[in-house]
Amino acid sequence: MLSVSIKKDVPDVGLSLSGNLDMVTSEVLNETFERLDEVQMRSLTISIGGLNFIDSTGVGQLLGYYKRCTARDIGFRIENDNPEIEAILEIIGIREIVNS
Repeated sequence: MLSVSIKKDVPDVGLSLSGNLDMVTSEVLNETFERLDEVQMRSLTISIGGLNFIDSTGVGQLLGYYKRCTARDIGFRIENDNPEIEAILEIIGIREIVNS
């Protein structure tokens, strides 16, 4: 299960994730993202410290949001204080792409 809450609204949007971000739950995050007002948005911060698990689908989803935001000149950050999830991001090279 994945829970997504909006911590801040436009222009500086913050999303907080908890639970599992994987192939089964990725649509929950996608539905939330699609409801955001990208025209008004100046930055997006996704906090993933509450995740217990992330798979390649979830990682790909985060990279997709990064690409979409940067193409629209919207700042993008991933906040994380979960060492297990951070290790995954480091190993696969996300931190080389998305510096936070």
